[in-house]
This record gives sequence, structure tokens and C-alpha cells, in this order.
Amino acid sequence: MSIIVENLSYTYMPKTPYEKKALDNLSFQIREGEYVGIIGATGSGKSTLVQHLNGLIKLTEGRISVFGMELDKKSKPDYKKLRSTVGMVFQYPEYQLFAETVEKDVAFGPKNIELSAEETAERVREAVGLVGLDYDEVAGRSPFELSGGQKRRVAIAGVIAMRPKVLVLDEPTAGLDPAGRNDMYRLIDKIKAESTPTVIMISHNMDEISRHADRILVLNEGRKEFFLPPAELFANSARLSQIGLDIPLPVKVAGELRSRGYDVSQDVITPDDLTAEIRRLAGR
Repeated sequence: MSIIVENLSYTYMPKTPYEKKALDNLSFQIREGEYVGIIGATGSGKSTLVQHLNGLIKLTEGRISVFGMELDKKSKPDYKKLRSTVGMVFQYPEYQLFAETVEKDVAFGPKNIELSAEETAERVREAVGLVGLDYDEVAGRSPFELSGGQKRRVAIAGVIAMRPKVLVLDEPTAGLDPAGRNDMYRLIDKIKAESTPTVIMISHNMDEISRHADRILVLNEGRKEFFLPPAELFANSARLSQIGLDIPLPVKVAGELRSRGYDVSQDVITPDDLTAEIRRLAGR
């Protein structure tokens, strides 16, 4: 297992009038190479959870193991190594940009872990190319002169340049139009295939994340409600509705067809799945 979380709890501002339990006895495991979606209502603990995975929030209760690196309230992990292993892309990652040029911005992480100039340059060129930008065209430019989509790609390149084993993304499609969201998902698929095989993504959009994730972790008030493959998860549509989550439209339509006596596969998740089932039923 690449990540093991056991009995993880976290409380903001304990022993004050503003005390808030964000995570409550959370346990799960993520396999290397897995694409995991995390979804839940606002305040369910999604961001608090992922910030534990690379030490941005210090663990106070429970245990986490990340590729053999142990995190608990007694340990003193190598945070530099941990943050090189778990790359974090925050919501609106373009706001993370700060350097004078694209090259300097993407190079910040590798330089911070004291890689040689040659290794740093190689990683910067590789990462910029991987996110779909022309290195020779953008390397010397200010990142603030780029388009919004290009800025977001530069910020992601800065994380990829660390060559993490795990890529964590906190709603990376926030603020994008449908075409931009599709482009972002294609980019993440490419990064997963070519660079960082284990992907963990927070999303508020069940339709989108269900098309990509191998399993979806559903959080409800800091607790694990489900951690299942999409097709199995959507068999629990009544409970999902109770905790304020919806199921994708193709899954709803497939369920309605089944209720009317049609033999529709339980594996329908995407519009393409539904179209294929309707064609099959029509004999086409």
C-alpha cells in the first residue's frame, strides 16, 4: 500500500469555544497506482485530510504511513522527503505562482531540495513539457503574463518537477468552463500515465470524478461514509442523497430504466456507457 491511514482524527482550536472536529477516527488505504476521488459536502473534512498526507497539518491523533514514512504524534518525519513524495496542488493553483520567470518558478522545488543545476534544469524542462507548454516559448516569460490556463499548468509543473510518487489535487477544475475542465482531466490522466501513478483528487462534481477515479472516498462530517468503486458506490444512492450528495445523471437514467423493467447494466456511469446500453437495448 502506498498510503495507510489509521484512526485519524483532527480538531481545530481544541478546548476553545470555536472547537471543531474536522476528522473523526478515519481509516483507509490507497494502493500504489490508484486514482482516488474524495468527495463530500462543504465542511466534511476533505482538505483537512489531504493536508495531513504531506505534513501541512501536523498529525495529532492516529497514524499515517506514506510509502513507509511513518507519521504519528510522536514521530519526527523528514518533511522535505515527505513533501517531495506527496505533491500538493491547491485549489486555484495559479495563485501559488511567485517568481520572475516560469523557469524560476518551476525550479523552486528542485532547488529547495538541493538538486544540482543540471538535474534542476532537466526536471524543469521535463515538467513544463509534460503539462503541455513549450519550454522555449515560456521559460523566460513572467508567469503573470500568461493566460489563466497556462498559469495553472505552470503551477502544476512546479509540483511535477519534484517527481512525486503521489499527486494530490484540491478541486483542480474550480473556476474552469466545461472545455477547460475536460482539458484539466486530460492533463491529469497524462501526468498519471507518464509521471506520477498515484492520484488523489478532491472534487465537488460527482459526474466528473466518477468517470476517472478507481475508487471514491465519501466523507461525511469527518467520517468515512463509503470508499468504493463508482458502480458500487452508486448502488447507495439513497444514503448519498441523505448526506447531501447526488449521483451522476446517466446513473439516474439507468436506474429509472431498470425500474421500468429494462435490463440495463449496473456498470453505467458515464454518458457513453448509457448510450451504449440504449443502443444495445434497441438492437443497434
